[in-house]
Amino acid sequence: MPINDNDIRVKRTKKLIRQGLAELSKTKSLSKITVKELTDLVEINRGTFYLHYKDISDLVNSIETNLYNDFDDFIKNVTAKMIVKDPVDILEKYVIFIEENKDAFTMLMGAHGDVEFVFKLSALLDEKVLELCNSFFPDMNKSVYELSSAYCKFGAFGLMNCWFLKHPEWTARQVAELWRQLIANGLFGVVENRPKGV
Repeated sequence: MPINDNDIRVKRTKKLIRQGLAELSKTKSLSKITVKELTDLVEINRGTFYLHYKDISDLVNSIETNLYNDFDDFIKNVTAKMIVKDPVDILEKYVIFIEENKDAFTMLMGAHGDVEFVFKLSALLDEKVLELCNSFFPDMNKSVYELSSAYCKFGAFGLMNCWFLKHPEWTARQVAELWRQLIANGLFGVVENRPKGV
């Protein structure tokens, strides 16, 4: 009998497995994690795991594929007009997307994660940012774009990572607004004009 992925119990089990994998990935490489230690951690039997995945590699591939497709769908729908209308709203939606997939992002972008996958996501983002920049600045110098894009992209990854690990009390809206200020004003512009403790 085929598994119904929309069944609430199936969704709950898959979420539990994904969270367990993210927890284990904090201390060891994804390739070193065994099905037994994962199922022991989340307190399900191995038979349940094998109903959904062939092995850990299949699980990681499934997480990456779903995340990549969801991220691609999300950024495809962003237009220059939307950014002009409300840049914080777009950034907030992006931040919420990251937050909703926090365990997967933390796992795949962490010290024991999958660097190749991070580069795949990065390439998607590069393509979209270039498209948007070209619509705003059609005569933009390519080298300036590439250098600026790299600065913004890795800054964004660092911002999300610090939010997850050190300041989870911040809302997605607060993070999005700070991100907008950093893009618009640069680090010194934000720090100089922000009251201490805010």
